[in-house]
Amino acid sequence: MSDDEHERNSPGPFSQMLGFRLAEVTDHGVVIEATPRPEHANGGGILHGGYLSALLDSTTGWAVHAALPDQQAAPHTHISVQFIRAGVVGEALTCRGRCVRAGRRVAAAEAEITQGGEVIARAVTSHAVLS
Repeated sequence: MSDDEHERNSPGPFSQMLGFRLAEVTDHGVVIEATPRPEHANGGGILHGGYLSALLDSTTGWAVHAALPDQQAAPHTHISVQFIRAGVVGEALTCRGRCVRAGRRVAAAEAEITQGGEVIARAVTSHAVLS
């Protein structure tokens, strides 16, 4: 894989720092996996909402990225996150995202995080498609 292909198929430095792994890219969406570590927990010992939000943000961003032509930028303009249940450290997370619509100016996406087969958080996002 060339450096350019690796960069396009990599979650990026921030996501790598958090341990996110781009597992799958298809016409229907993307899957990003992560195994949270103790430093990703809040003071109560459960996964920090910021960590989960970052995973949802990365996944929806990659879902939109996969739906647009190469080199087309589409930064987030809005994200709405719903926390369903507490996540725990050390157990794998799977985040599945899909681009709902990719227009000429605006794109929309959604994602859901599961842990142990249970949904723990989900998000809907909007993106500005830049020409």
